[in-house]
Amino acid sequence: MNMASLLKVPFILLSAITQHVSFTPPNIASSEETIPQTFNERVFTRFIMHGFPIMKTAYWIVSVAELVIIASQTADSLSVIQAIAQHAAGHGIRDTPITFPFILGTTLAVAGGLVRWWCYRTLGRFFTFELSVRKGHHIVTTGPYAVIRHPAYTAGIMQMIGIVMLHGSPTSWLRHSGVLDIPGLKLAVVSWLAGITLLVINIVFRVSEEDEALKSAFRDEWARWAKVVRYRLIPGIY
Repeated sequence: MNMASLLKVPFILLSAITQHVSFTPPNIASSEETIPQTFNERVFTRFIMHGFPIMKTAYWIVSVAELVIIASQTADSLSVIQAIAQHAAGHGIRDTPITFPFILGTTLAVAGGLVRWWCYRTLGRFFTFELSVRKGHHIVTTGPYAVIRHPAYTAGIMQMIGIVMLHGSPTSWLRHSGVLDIPGLKLAVVSWLAGITLLVINIVFRVSEEDEALKSAFRDEWARWAKVVRYRLIPGIY
């Protein structure tokens, strides 16, 4: 039994679970509640509809694949898992040890996911992936929103940096195990990285758009909040 490999299991599961939560809309705004969309917002809306489900599915596939390889090394693995792992081993796919990028990447990914979940809980039904003003809406100034104005975006960027570090470092399982030698997988990973890059760029533009939408909808209430909570994404910097 490889104890070092088994120690990776909770890290892998936590990163997959928090990523799943982060890319699942907690609420859906109606068309009447949605703010008129800019080009950037239309791109983001399409990403929500199509990109997020694909990213979640791909992440779970990679996570489960690594877990299967790890499980095959335990003394009491199920025969079906061992058979799958033996087939993978025949293609040169193997497990990789715990590394610093693995620990740091998982920490960032999980921490970002937990902060986004905190944002979901703090805003309640007001948190939607679409820019919207819902019935009874008001500016929430508690929890993470007492520190910066857009903590969910900060957490999302933190999470994406962690995920790229976790799966993109030279010593990561995805790059070092040999799994990318499977035909088509390199193209899939490049597409995934392109999606992550597009999402980060979209977020940077969306912060200003969301501030303008909130300012227009809540005026004095937003101005009082923005005067106290001056920074958008990074305390003391931006």
